[in-house]
Amino acid sequence: MSDNRKNIGPYDYIEHFRINTALMVTMDKDGKLNVMALDWKKMEEREGKPVIRAQVAYTRYTYTLLTEGINEFTINIPSDKIYHAVDIAGSYSGRNTDKFQKAGLEAIPGQKIKIPTIKDCILNYECKIVKDSKSNMSSHHYFYGEILAAYASNDIINK
Repeated sequence: MSDNRKNIGPYDYIEHFRINTALMVTMDKDGKLNVMALDWKKMEEREGKPVIRAQVAYTRYTYTLLTEGINEFTINIPSDKIYHAVDIAGSYSGRNTDKFQKAGLEAIPGQKIKIPTIKDCILNYECKIVKDSKSNMSSHHYFYGEILAAYASNDIINK
């Protein structure tokens, strides 16, 4: 684990989760990582467990990875230091661009799942997909990831 973050409860610092664009990390079965800018997310409970619901368009490469790749994802709320990655993640497709490399992102191995989190984020969540379904928007799909681990940067803990 990074020296600059601590384990937290899933709902700690939720205001930062709610108001910030996230970087969602997914992986194919061969270990190729992808990162997507994600605004449509919500933290809720399913069957008494904390989950993150992410809405992903069917046309996105991330949708393919969530349905055909590893059945996990991480949600990462970037600090100002790497906030430029949101623009890169939202402007290119992972089908033909290594967005991790292009944005200069550094992966931190997952503690509970195979998918890594991203260094220099104020919040990170490791999630295992427990359900998926059509959303109320015909162009998007819901993915529900049970939060197995959550981390906060010392930068927000010490504020």
